[in-house]
Amino acid sequence: MITRDTQELVVSGVTFIVMGMFLGNLILIVLGLFPVVFLSLGLLIGQPQEVTVERGGEDQKIWVDNQVVDTVNATVRGGVGMVTFSDVLPDSFKLDDGTNFKLLWKGPRERKATITYRATCAKRGRYELEGISWEARHPLQISGNRLGNAPEPRTYIVQPKPLFVKRVRERKAITRIPMPMEARIKWGFPTTDFMEVRDYKPGDPYRSINWKVTARRLSANPSAYQVNEYEKEGKKVVWIFLDTASHMALGTTVKSTLEYAVRAALGFTNFYLSRECQVGLSIYDYDAHEWEGTYMPTAVSPGLDVVLSVVDQMEATIDLKEIESKASGSRHPLSRVLFPDLGKKQQFRIMREMLNVDIRYGGESLKAAIHSCRGHIIGTLPLFIIITMIDAQKTRGLLEGIRELYKYTGGLRRLPNIIVFNVQGYNVAAQTDKEQMAADLLQYRNRPVYATLRAMGATVVNWNPHGQSFAEALIQQRA
Repeated sequence: MITRDTQELVVSGVTFIVMGMFLGNLILIVLGLFPVVFLSLGLLIGQPQEVTVERGGEDQKIWVDNQVVDTVNATVRGGVGMVTFSDVLPDSFKLDDGTNFKLLWKGPRERKATITYRATCAKRGRYELEGISWEARHPLQISGNRLGNAPEPRTYIVQPKPLFVKRVRERKAITRIPMPMEARIKWGFPTTDFMEVRDYKPGDPYRSINWKVTARRLSANPSAYQVNEYEKEGKKVVWIFLDTASHMALGTTVKSTLEYAVRAALGFTNFYLSRECQVGLSIYDYDAHEWEGTYMPTAVSPGLDVVLSVVDQMEATIDLKEIESKASGSRHPLSRVLFPDLGKKQQFRIMREMLNVDIRYGGESLKAAIHSCRGHIIGTLPLFIIITMIDAQKTRGLLEGIRELYKYTGGLRRLPNIIVFNVQGYNVAAQTDKEQMAADLLQYRNRPVYATLRAMGATVVNWNPHGQSFAEALIQQRA
């Protein structure tokens, strides 16, 4: 399709020809023929018609801050004119070498070009490049530009780089960080390692009753039978609770508090999985306690007679609109929990989940998240790691969550092992010396909160990502 300027030129030429013929002026007729001849030659030459683009290489899976190299081969046939190619990169990619934009002049012959560039992936996530855009222009700008998109997709999976901790020597003498050997699970066969004496519960074997202790207590006051409890075989359990509330967005879009929290969660995951521990993950929202209610089931379970009455209906009709309306009106968001498991399989699951973690990714408060995991916590004494950013003005959700842990572990007559890993977001956001001084002052306001958490039996680990490494933050928590 010819452009508007070309149309105006054609109208002007025809006008000159008509006026020349009406007035019998040969000069006007010749002036009118110039645009017509010009346009005829332009349309005869034409702009590039056939554009072929092929992307080399294949999809890649890399770590954050690593580089990717991509190559694009382009071929242009037919016509004459300029052709531009652009391979649009995500906002978090930094172009280090080469170019992802190419300008090519197509002459009478076939023309080939190669686009090569190297870019750094600065943020985790899954990035899909849909294709390569190109634009062909007429050399005389007679017709409109031809736009196209070559379907050459490319997928980059940018994984967050874990913070590795190889070994902590002489743990009892150096650090207060609880290790997984102090956690146990309820599955497995009892060993000969004595743990405690507790009250008898239905289902306990009679041979485990300690008659001497029972008789001693019965002589003082009536009490229940006393049972010997032994350590059980099985893998140790570690629960990681990751906060994704709005205050975790402090910092830049690439180096935010949440990004460091994700890396810390992966560091703990790799550390304990390498020691043959079962690791579970739960993602919560620090501020969700402000709108949560009591724990109520979303739907009443039907009776057995109702279930049996519809057994013959193998393919019941489902009303999607009704399901969507119930889901939108529900006050109980879907919890994001990966139950404890071990090995490379669990490591892959947690890494896959971390690729999608973003602000407000969790829909439950810490208390609600613990309640959702209670079936895997009751009867055990795992190691709990809460990764968050402590703020003196907002402590209710954190304190309620820790109290909730005591409900499900208090029956063991032991204090739960709790690590509150505090990512100091104000230090992450500080860019200048004055901002750093303000960040230190805000961290000073959190000291009463640290004292309260330690009085509740939790170990508080403060981490300034700009001033110390992940391992140094753990080691500096001295007894």
